[in-house]
Amino acid sequence: MRIVSASEMKEIEKAAFERGMSYYDMMENAGRAAAEYIKDNTKDFETKLCLIVVGAGNNGGDGYVAARYIKNFGGTPIIMMASGEPKTPDAIKNFELAKAMIKNFELAKAMGIEIIKFDPKISAAVIYGCDVIVDCVYGTGFHGELRDSVRPLFDIINDSDAVKFAVDIPSGVPDSGSPADGAIKADHTIAVQYLKRAHVSALDFCGKITVIDINIGTRE
Repeated sequence: MRIVSASEMKEIEKAAFERGMSYYDMMENAGRAAAEYIKDNTKDFETKLCLIVVGAGNNGGDGYVAARYIKNFGGTPIIMMASGEPKTPDAIKNFELAKAMIKNFELAKAMGIEIIKFDPKISAAVIYGCDVIVDCVYGTGFHGELRDSVRPLFDIINDSDAVKFAVDIPSGVPDSGSPADGAIKADHTIAVQYLKRAHVSALDFCGKITVIDINIGTRE
């Protein structure tokens, strides 16, 4: 199985873009595949309350896509924004789609998805009340220490009894080196296209690691 660094993964994505696949489509493929994995690995999926915690970047964009498909698959998703509304163009598009649920005919009949902001004073009850938590806050580009604004959120998530799925990498785990203090500890990590160096250096934070194919490279 191929293992790549964060910078190598960016080059793989760039090569796929140059072959004609948009970054938006890559995000769509990643979010859909992640949602399928969550559905297939959650007992009584349709009865579970699923919290998708999203950041402001492209990892958060994957989460908005996953929420749409979780809803379409019969689940009950709630999106919680860890640090406000998305900042990257493709994540913004998927934020709007998650609110409207009108991307295509497969989703046209779906109801809307609740989108809320994390508030340390009132959000703990929501987090503790969920059966599944999907971590889409930080991707493989994370480095340094966690922001003070997300530390309370991550503490509550780690304290929760919910089954935790991390999309690509648990938030707070860098490409190499030690995880930041307070990083998410996942039960499942859904690696996008290839394993990353962080999956090797932080096995204790990743839980069960599964690679999903988003059609941007050849498995090795």
